[in-house]
Amino acid sequence: MTEAGFARLPEGWKDTLKAPLTADELRAAIFIWDAKKAPGHDGIGLNLFQATWNALQDDWLNLFSQMFVPGNLTEQQNRGVVVCIPKTTRPNHPSNYRPITLLNTDYKILAHIVANRIQPTLEELLHPSQYCSRPGNTIFEAIASVREAIGFAEVKRKPLCILTLDFKDAFNRISHTYLFAILHSYGFSDLFVDRIRHIYENATSMVQVNRHISTPFLIQCSV
Repeated sequence: MTEAGFARLPEGWKDTLKAPLTADELRAAIFIWDAKKAPGHDGIGLNLFQATWNALQDDWLNLFSQMFVPGNLTEQQNRGVVVCIPKTTRPNHPSNYRPITLLNTDYKILAHIVANRIQPTLEELLHPSQYCSRPGNTIFEAIASVREAIGFAEVKRKPLCILTLDFKDAFNRISHTYLFAILHSYGFSDLFVDRIRHIYENATSMVQVNRHISTPFLIQCSV
């Protein structure tokens, strides 16, 4: 543990995380999700990568190996398009819409590769009470834990205080500077943090409303 209370990444993982991209890793990232997902503004869907995998495997590996190097993403690759999905049948207020950012498929594949590399380390780094985005833990287990605590308090006639905190738009408010600092605190190497940084750095989005698209604006927070 560090002075700040963070678990530290075991030394053995550092070599694994900085290893070159492999064909098996790339294939896992390409075939992990539904090919029917909406593409980004370049119009290229996941089905292109899946359908051509056998024929173009070496070419895709070369492409994503170049993207895996910090600083090699282009301005177009990390640009998203925000579309507003109605939450109700008759939306009449901005709050009645759910904004969703459509990202380019190659950008999402790269993010999956990085996420898949981190995933095996989470058991050692995260506290057991962490449920969000942790493989094997679901929101249902969190609810069950609360119910068990209430049941225990009722049976034992013990006082119990339960506090619920709701952080509005929590994921949208996370500072990128803070994100990189946390990764360093856990012991991730400068190279690996830079790989994540270059996915976020200079990322932009455009808003599409009634077929009109705004000028790009810089994304400085959110995950």
